[in-house]
Amino acid sequence: MNRPLLYHAATGLLGLSFAVRSVPDILSGESSIVLWMAAIAGVGLVLGSIYEILTGGREDFEPSRRITLIVVAGAVISALGVVVSSLG
Repeated sequence: MNRPLLYHAATGLLGLSFAVRSVPDILSGESSIVLWMAAIAGVGLVLGSIYEILTGGREDFEPSRRITLIVVAGAVISALGVVVSSLG
């Protein structure tokens, strides 16, 4: 298992879940500090993850098995939360 790749992909998924919920609200004209912070954090996480995956920066970084598991679990829970809130 390539833990650095899994870690960065899960971090990107976390960022995507923040951005998917906040960016459309900002574009529709709503504005609050929470929306802006979620949008900036989400887009930053996605861009940072893409950069690390594409540039090979993951070779210098070896997350522990426990940290990788925590980040992947958080990403899955966050993505499921976005899906459930979008359905209801």
